[in-house]
Amino acid sequence: MTPAFSSSRRTLAFVVSLVLLFAAPALVAASGGLERRLIYPAIPVRYGPAAWIERQLFENPRDVDIAFMGSSHMWTAVRSRYVKEELSRRLGREAEVFTLAWPRGGFDVLAVVIEDLLAHRHVRMLVIYDEGYEEAPHLLAPRWLSLGPNGDLLRGVPLGPGVGLYGSVVLGLPRHLLSLVRADRLEDPTSPAPDFWTDAYQAPNLASELGTLRARLAFGARPGFLPIVPLVPFVADGTATPADVFVYGPETREQFEFDGPPTGPYQLHFARRIAELCRAHGTKLVVLHTPTLRERGATRVIERDFWPGELGAGVELLGIAPARLVAGIDPSKVELLFYEVDHVNQNGQDLFTRLITPALFSIYDRSAATP
Repeated sequence: MTPAFSSSRRTLAFVVSLVLLFAAPALVAASGGLERRLIYPAIPVRYGPAAWIERQLFENPRDVDIAFMGSSHMWTAVRSRYVKEELSRRLGREAEVFTLAWPRGGFDVLAVVIEDLLAHRHVRMLVIYDEGYEEAPHLLAPRWLSLGPNGDLLRGVPLGPGVGLYGSVVLGLPRHLLSLVRADRLEDPTSPAPDFWTDAYQAPNLASELGTLRARLAFGARPGFLPIVPLVPFVADGTATPADVFVYGPETREQFEFDGPPTGPYQLHFARRIAELCRAHGTKLVVLHTPTLRERGATRVIERDFWPGELGAGVELLGIAPARLVAGIDPSKVELLFYEVDHVNQNGQDLFTRLITPALFSIYDRSAATP
């Protein structure tokens, strides 16, 4: 065999292998062999509390009153256990409330998990955070996405980031296929054994907090890195009340400001798909503005986009102006509510949750009255 012929065969073999590699997700999707439930046990806990999420998606059949979903902003901002206890008293029955969240923002992974949730459980109200900052697939998309079951969500994705998204599916496929030949052992989310999140954030067990991450860290801490900077307990003694929380509407529009930059077409595609899923399943969708330290002086709720307009009829926007959130608190103590500029700690979570809960219940009541 001549060297030139041998080189040609190697080149052909490489091209064929490459074609098969990129065609593999479509072939697996066509076979119907990869179920979404197989995806979650293979996700390491440091990429998100997959065991807790899997249990809420596939094992618990109860109707859901309120689900909080999204990235670490939602994860650390709202305490689901408080909302559940207050709603249970209000309803005279045990309410079903929880948080499903994971590291890093992006409407793409959020849309996929929401699709799984709504396919298996009826959700009265879904509360999300403004997620889509990067016009690229979520860094952990290979762990969370699969082509077959999520094919409808992926149709219509803009070409550039769409190629990257398909590449994410290709990268994740070998690990997903491994789940077909041997079962993954899913961790017990109620286990008291420490994990990455309880260690890095000094947080209580996530299941005991209904999926909420209660960061027991002081400002300046770097979760996952030493030294650990423990929480300085602080009960906010400011003047903010639930009356300072606003739901966007004709009478409250002056309380909001939309300053861009607008969400790009990739992220907006998935945000709109989330809204479509909620409408199709009779789920009220709420976009919640979560607090950051960098906005502490703002007298309005600042959002990039006018979400009720971008996502269509029935979508609610809720928030409290950062300046009102910390009003009456000694300026030197405001940092005690945060562990970094974009995330509240346990102190801030307790304050924010207490303030927004009545407004959430008002939306919940209106959604129950709407046929």
